[in-house]
Amino acid sequence: MKTAVFTIKDHSDITKTMSYLHTNYTKANFEGKPLVVRIDQKQETLSHAQRRLYWLWMTEYGKQRGLDKEEASAFFKYKYLSIIYNRDKVGEYPETFKVMRDLKKSGASEYEPLRQFVSNRMSIREATTKQMAEYLNDIEMWCLKDGVKLTCPDDLKYVMEN
Repeated sequence: MKTAVFTIKDHSDITKTMSYLHTNYTKANFEGKPLVVRIDQKQETLSHAQRRLYWLWMTEYGKQRGLDKEEASAFFKYKYLSIIYNRDKVGEYPETFKVMRDLKKSGASEYEPLRQFVSNRMSIREATTKQMAEYLNDIEMWCLKDGVKLTCPDDLKYVMEN
């Protein structure tokens, strides 16, 4: 039997958990391997769990595309996180992005090195949990379209719901 982890945030989650137990109890009991249930409270913060899922995904995406996780991260930060930070006016990013747009428009040779520098230095730690959930969803959608299947461990599925 496959191990299952359930995050219980409301009564519907309790129902899903009970349904799983009912479905698997008879089989486990018949095999002489009773189910073991452990109940615990979530220990890590949502933002920490989101970062853990993010780096798992960067590693997976990177392996499938011949990149290391840092290169994959820079790609997605440029593609999606910069849009979120610009829209939400996070830190000095909007001013930096304006300079970058102006450089790109003018065809300046400084654009690409600056774009790479900013993509590498942009930090996911500055994202709120809501922004990070949006960012993770953007990454997941991109990967689905790109033919890359990302895994989401049962104990991290709740981080996508914020």
